[in-house]
Amino acid sequence: MYINEIMSIDVKTCMPDSNLQEVAGLMWNNDCGAIPVVNEQNIPLGVVTDRDVAMAAMLNQKPLWELTAAEVIKEQNLCSCQQNSSLQECLTMMKEEGVRRVLVTNTDDTLAGIVSIGDVVAFTGNSTSKSKKQPAQIKHEPVLSMLKRVSAHHMQSEQPLAMMEKES
Repeated sequence: MYINEIMSIDVKTCMPDSNLQEVAGLMWNNDCGAIPVVNEQNIPLGVVTDRDVAMAAMLNQKPLWELTAAEVIKEQNLCSCQQNSSLQECLTMMKEEGVRRVLVTNTDDTLAGIVSIGDVVAFTGNSTSKSKKQPAQIKHEPVLSMLKRVSAHHMQSEQPLAMMEKES
């Protein structure tokens, strides 16, 4: 099975200079938890998640309109694959990188869509692919393995705790 068979294609995006108030508004209005950040040529630079918005506001102690998408993605490792990548390649990337979403690109590296854990789970087992041409080929074991890794608790940074103690 290939990524283009399960990816979401109606993806809302933002620019690096978009403020997080705008990004949060896109998430709310489009019922999604992640907004890809693209440049003028629609080439993905990163992803801002709902958690990123909350953590950026808390850690920087600034309102959302004073923070930009570029600030959130500046040290982010971009996880992407091409439309003709296999689902197994995508699952492996999600598992190794510990991410819940992978951006999908065209052959010219422009954004084509996004694959989320929800997309993968929706096509696991006896579901059919979005193209309706064939039954889903996603087996339970690789999906469960990826979910266990991605959903595991992560070590917390001492920075937020130190910041709060400093203010006390």
